[in-house]
Amino acid sequence: MHIIRISDMNGKNKLEDNHLWLLLRKGDREALSGLFKKYYKPLLNYGLSLVFQRELIKDSIQELFYTIWESRERLKDIEYIRPYLFASMRRMVYRQLSIQDSRHKRDELYQVETTDMELNAEQIIVMEELKKEKSERLRLAIQQLKGRNREAAFLKFYNGLSNSEIAEVMGVSDQSVYNYIYRAVTILQESLNISISA
Repeated sequence: MHIIRISDMNGKNKLEDNHLWLLLRKGDREALSGLFKKYYKPLLNYGLSLVFQRELIKDSIQELFYTIWESRERLKDIEYIRPYLFASMRRMVYRQLSIQDSRHKRDELYQVETTDMELNAEQIIVMEELKKEKSERLRLAIQQLKGRNREAAFLKFYNGLSNSEIAEVMGVSDQSVYNYIYRAVTILQESLNISISA
């Protein structure tokens, strides 16, 4: 029986991503489509962990890949595509939120009614592929975490990023990520009474 190690899978994914990235930079639309299909759901879930606005997150993903395609000739060779996409997605979401905030302020100034873009909890479907009860309990517990602890835990447990990759995505030091994960794990262990490996 052949055992597949996570590090082997990560290495294979990295090679596949780098190959697609190289082809994309040369103008291959299929490579762009391949990266989009592979990372759409992880980016959607990550975006929803930042802000509960499904349409804004979908728009941000579309905008991210459109921007990548439009600037393909200026793109640099990147060793780790996955953290690059997550970090870019994070910037895109906050840029979209800033634009949305400016629009709301302008609308208030002119007394224009705007539609509340905030989705309520009943409309949010996060982690559709998580069917086991323990995973669902973990997901609900992570939703209760606050701020950067929540973001770091989401990247770690649902997307499998290493601490250094999370640091790159969040723009913080490795030590800060360790602290966020440690706090998150402590809170999760207390609320779920389970053992979690950070």
